[in-house]
Amino acid sequence: MSFGRNRRRSSNVAHLIAVESVEPRVLLSGDEKFKAVLTGTGGTTIGEVKYEREDKDGKHKLEVEVWNAAMGLWEIQIDGKFAANFVTDEVGYGFFEFEHEGHDHGSSGAVNLPAPQAGMLINVNFVKNPVNPSIKGIPISGRLVSKDDDSRIAADLTASVTTAKREILETEYEAEQEGGQQKRRLELSVYNLQANTAYAVQIAGKGAGTITTNGIGQASLRYSDKPRAGYTAFPAGFPAVASGAAVTVGSALSSTFSAGTGTRAPLSQSGVHQKIALSSATAASGFVTWEVWTPTGATAPKRQFRIEVWNLPAGSQHAVTVGKVSIGAVTANAKGFARLTFEDGDADKAFPKNWPGIVDNTVVSVGNSIAGAFPITVPTLAPLEQNVREAYELDQSLALTALSTLYENSGGKGEKWLKGRGKDWYFITPDGSLYKWDGKAGANGARVAVLDDAFFVKPELLTEAKAARDSSISDDLVKASAARLDRSLELSSAAASNNNWGGLGEKWFRGKGNEWYFITPDGTLTRWDKSPKATGKVVARLDGRYHEKPELLTEAEAQLPQAEREYAAKTSLKLAEFRPDTRGWLFNGAEVRWYRGFDNRWYFLTNTGDYYLWNGSKSAAGTRITSFNDLYNLPYRLMNATSGADADARSVLDQLYASAASFL
Repeated sequence: MSFGRNRRRSSNVAHLIAVESVEPRVLLSGDEKFKAVLTGTGGTTIGEVKYEREDKDGKHKLEVEVWNAAMGLWEIQIDGKFAANFVTDEVGYGFFEFEHEGHDHGSSGAVNLPAPQAGMLINVNFVKNPVNPSIKGIPISGRLVSKDDDSRIAADLTASVTTAKREILETEYEAEQEGGQQKRRLELSVYNLQANTAYAVQIAGKGAGTITTNGIGQASLRYSDKPRAGYTAFPAGFPAVASGAAVTVGSALSSTFSAGTGTRAPLSQSGVHQKIALSSATAASGFVTWEVWTPTGATAPKRQFRIEVWNLPAGSQHAVTVGKVSIGAVTANAKGFARLTFEDGDADKAFPKNWPGIVDNTVVSVGNSIAGAFPITVPTLAPLEQNVREAYELDQSLALTALSTLYENSGGKGEKWLKGRGKDWYFITPDGSLYKWDGKAGANGARVAVLDDAFFVKPELLTEAKAARDSSISDDLVKASAARLDRSLELSSAAASNNNWGGLGEKWFRGKGNEWYFITPDGTLTRWDKSPKATGKVVARLDGRYHEKPELLTEAEAQLPQAEREYAAKTSLKLAEFRPDTRGWLFNGAEVRWYRGFDNRWYFLTNTGDYYLWNGSKSAAGTRITSFNDLYNLPYRLMNATSGADADARSVLDQLYASAASFL
């Protein structure tokens, strides 16, 4: 049985199905492609349509996505004829998808798709809000134009720089050729600049806009030729972006666009990993780490020495000594933070020729008043075993990401900052406490977890938390996490001819929003960064089973026992009761079973086992969430569902279908 997915999205990208036509990093999902931009008058509602047809069998695929729309029920018309209904959420976002194969549609109504062709008129009209009939929506429309199947990236450029004051500039620019037209996207972000200050942005010496930093010196600028949530249209006369063009913010922050990409060095998993604390008679404090390990596949050991200190006087300089040997100096940034790193294999961080080494009782000093010593028994960098499992859960649930800067000590608590889901930010303090930022100036917010201080020293242990196949990570938890990835990323296996494209023995997936992912033999799942190599951002760490059999991931929800999925539906949808008294509602001619949630949302079960979130209309219609075998004749079983999984896995199952309830 196939499992439907919740098609609601919080981003601007649309889901594309994977097929078996291969060209490096460009797969075609239909023989004929059309698109339309939807606009209206008297409002800011916008939309986008993607309409595809496969000539070999006449199958169609339709995607409609809208933003800034009135909350409620909407209707799609094609050349004046009704095609389908869908609903928008409380933030004005709505999404409809129909795939002819299997009649797996993302919303309600009878779907009647004529063959797409250029010039076809698409209307999206507001029908009603069943809760608040006074709400009115702005109709939008547009005509289909041919979308060039050979859509290729015309430019993929980056520009970044980190100054001595730890001021950061990160810029991404993409341009794609679509149907003979170039579609651009630019995102520029800055960190650690002067707080609450406006800065002029220039590209190639011409004005490109203005940004104003927030309370911790961050700001961003986003332009797109396509309708995208969180982006604005490129202004008229925007300067051309090309490799070699300079981008500047203010008078001192500047970089040059290039096609280069970078990767994070792998985590060391064995060898010597030690840390000591640095203390002083003032507010200044910090730590030192010393690591020696042999990377996978290498024969020679690799060394890394790192010092981090915070709460120094801004701009102050301090000599660093190891033993009695001066090895360098640090300068505190405007936030009082300083770092010094030496690492084998990195020419910019080469060990000094007079490096004395680390032995028992080695004293490390920063300036005249900050010091620490390596004792005979040295604390290890390895986190406490019980924290490994919690870190994995936190990473999966909060979607934590470490950007190129951690904005150290921006709030004055020696903290490091991590990006979460949506607009959420988190920071971790030197004692290992993880907080959700409250959005106000300073490092303030609610504490969400207490971890070992190893996670502060190496935040990547949290942002790239691994579901290790050992006693600390249960099989139940790995499988539940894979199911959540399956639903959130909407993965489908790419053609086998893509395997080992990057030379890592990796296997490839297509995900929602035309994203690409690959999994390596150790079970590491990575979102591809569109570079000429198999590199990108680690999304999750599972285990080798998911590389050996990728269908364990693409069908991970189906791999869960039905009892666990029934439990997940009961808890994540907050079901309150089965309603046998609600009768007379038909779906494809058969009576449906009704369930009510504690939030007064309604769900129904069809005689084929499909489970839907009701859209509030006068018929049994809505968003298909999942499917259950044999539940139709035993509808009470869902309300009595229990889980045999461990507590950690249940905490993941409790969120498996949660996003479905926010669709209406």
